[in-house]
Amino acid sequence: MNRGNTTMKFKALSGALLALCFILVVTACGQNNNASPGESPNESVANGKVTLKMWYWNGAISDSTIEAAKAKFPNVNLQAEKLPSGGDFLTKLKTTITGGGSGPDIVTMDSWISTMLTYNDKFVNLYDQGAKDIQSQYLDWKWKLGATPDDKYLIGLPIDVAPVVLYYRSDLFKEAGAASTPEEIKNQVKTWDDYFNILKQVKDKTGSQSGTVVDIFRTIIGQSSQTFFSEDGKFIGDQAHIKGAWDLSVKAYQAGLTFPFSSDSEKNAAMNNGKISSFSGASWAVGDVIAAAPDTKGKWNIAYPPGGVGNQGGSFMGILKSTKYPKEAYEVIKFLVSPENLVVGYKEFGNYPSTPGIYANPEMVNKNEFFGNQDLSTVFADAAKDVKVAHTDARDDMVYNELTKALGTVDAQKQDPEKAWKGAQEQIKRQLSR
Repeated sequence: MNRGNTTMKFKALSGALLALCFILVVTACGQNNNASPGESPNESVANGKVTLKMWYWNGAISDSTIEAAKAKFPNVNLQAEKLPSGGDFLTKLKTTITGGGSGPDIVTMDSWISTMLTYNDKFVNLYDQGAKDIQSQYLDWKWKLGATPDDKYLIGLPIDVAPVVLYYRSDLFKEAGAASTPEEIKNQVKTWDDYFNILKQVKDKTGSQSGTVVDIFRTIIGQSSQTFFSEDGKFIGDQAHIKGAWDLSVKAYQAGLTFPFSSDSEKNAAMNNGKISSFSGASWAVGDVIAAAPDTKGKWNIAYPPGGVGNQGGSFMGILKSTKYPKEAYEVIKFLVSPENLVVGYKEFGNYPSTPGIYANPEMVNKNEFFGNQDLSTVFADAAKDVKVAHTDARDDMVYNELTKALGTVDAQKQDPEKAWKGAQEQIKRQLSR
């Protein structure tokens, strides 16, 4: 036996095995570097696909467009997880971005996106991904809600908007001899005093009222170019623009024009039996009216609202900075919130798109039988372009809740309006001083 050849073969084989082991180690390290925290390499990159996890709630984005995204991006394994909406969703997201859990790559955000701007360093800056290239497609006021005040950091691309319009019983308005078509109301009911005058006319003839005193207050606040805090963080919720909204609401209540402060079920019954003939509500309230007042089919219309246009809701899509794939994630969200896909969402569940360039498109026509076959889109489009947006602050909800709670006592407990106002302000300032 030639021991020299055997030794050489053994050394060659050993060298080959060592090289193979080295390649395997390097490959494994490379895969581990691509995996998100808490997930295995196979979860992050499976079958050559990049895995992107997404959190959303039912109605935030169309499920059919999510399926379209999966087909559009064959290199992406999009794992869309539908979570409960509202406070639970917000709490889960805040816990995640402050280090309390394993988060997604892509996340939807509601109108509370202003509270997320405090954590902008936890989000991918979408401007760095090229978002300015598509900015002109979206309503300017909506776009700015997802950006820091200096407009240097964008944490969310717009999805839908929720302009507030006037919902009203056209048959009852007509019976009262008042303006009753959307065109007449837009031309004749421009101010809140105009609206109160027409409400009195309708009430005297039909016995019906508007929404509650709190509903009116919320709407007026939403129309203001200022709310509770200045841009430098100073509290201004005790100033004339807020007190004026309070006084206007109280004026309607004291004139007997508002429906008594009550539960949602009582308000729904009142809409169905003709006790509520009008109220201001966001675009998403279409479904609420249909569900609440089935016996009034064909008797409702919507019109441009008195006092100007506010906004109540509307969502965004952003990307958490913890993602390993910001470019891929951006391409996915850009596709999901494209004008064409927002039309799909509008048709599926009524979320009005944030992209005004499509408002006049034939596919946006929405003649609704419940609303007398009126094309609702024309009114929403008109209103969406005129929305006023005030500076937002993370403390807004606290102030708003204290004011509306106090205003509710004016109706439900017959509290003196001035005492209620003073008490609310004292409580607000106590909380702000903590």
